[in-house]
Amino acid sequence: MKRLLLKLTLLTLPFVTYLLIEASVLPMNTFTFRVWETISVNSMQVMSGPFYPNMHVKMAEEGELAPRTPYAEKRLVEWYTDAYGYRNKDTKCDILLIGDSNITGVKLTQEETLADVLERCLQKEVYSFAPATMNRFLATERFIQNPPEMVIVSSIERRIPDLPAIGANGLNSKLRNFSGDLINSSSLLTSLFITADRLSKLSLYRRTLADMERHYGVKKYIQHDNEFFLEGEYANRTFSDEEITRMADVIASYKQVLDEKGIRFMFMPIPNKENIYYNLLPSGKKPDFLPRLMAELTRRKVEVVDLQNPFEQLYHEQNIPLYPADDAHWNEIAVEKAAGIVANKIKNPDTDSLQKKDNHLVKFIE
Repeated sequence: MKRLLLKLTLLTLPFVTYLLIEASVLPMNTFTFRVWETISVNSMQVMSGPFYPNMHVKMAEEGELAPRTPYAEKRLVEWYTDAYGYRNKDTKCDILLIGDSNITGVKLTQEETLADVLERCLQKEVYSFAPATMNRFLATERFIQNPPEMVIVSSIERRIPDLPAIGANGLNSKLRNFSGDLINSSSLLTSLFITADRLSKLSLYRRTLADMERHYGVKKYIQHDNEFFLEGEYANRTFSDEEITRMADVIASYKQVLDEKGIRFMFMPIPNKENIYYNLLPSGKKPDFLPRLMAELTRRKVEVVDLQNPFEQLYHEQNIPLYPADDAHWNEIAVEKAAGIVANKIKNPDTDSLQKKDNHLVKFIE
């Protein structure tokens, strides 16, 4: 029995030793293709944020849709994360941005993220709380004690059907607040949890597996006219009126909760790449999901940011690309455009209603 245990120990020792070296000696991005995978929390879901706290990383990233292929487009980006593990240089917050990886800023350098661009436009402290949900915000103690003056909830179009209703996962968020604060209180604990999380990633194994899948054609890509897409035709499917109503119910409930707290609410849907580049897909079908949803939200007096029309004008009329060829996230041009629209709506909340009145008056006179 002792000999067997010795042999098993000798057999596993090289693998364990390598994992320890990978997690504690090698640079974090040795086997990753972008910062997201490098510093995102994998299994240690007791940490306060989605990324390792107090990080500063520079890296040449490739897009998520064709990494390590001849189609990959490298771009040097810089990331900072704050003490809570979110992509910010500090924790000040006048306006809170809740959203997904587009708000985090995949394949964007720090000053190109929506939070940073909005800060420069508004001269206010804008905090990127992403990826996160409204429920995570409502259960986060620091925002309960010091609420922002405004909350902007954003979602990429394809994730809107899955936005959680108010109350979902609230207990989990509260438990995570407690464990996260405990870990953040000690640099030693933080280091131990980061190391343990890096061990769980098995980065070399995952990279090798991904390379093999690409080499043998197991990994399929949706490509049209030298552009890569995440969902292709499926992204532009038609939703029923009942589905639109259900989604609007969820988003309107966000406004209701924040109205009760005296916090201004705004919803900003980000069009899918397939939405704006619909002419590159085989069917050439222009989707109607976002206009229908925005019309329903406007009917319910929810402030909503229309990006589809401005994005269509930039791309179809001026031939300006708004998404990297190898990625489904928006690029810095799209962010600048979105920030300008949001900043204008924040500064001039009645612009839309005044414009509608002017249009109605012109039609009446005619």
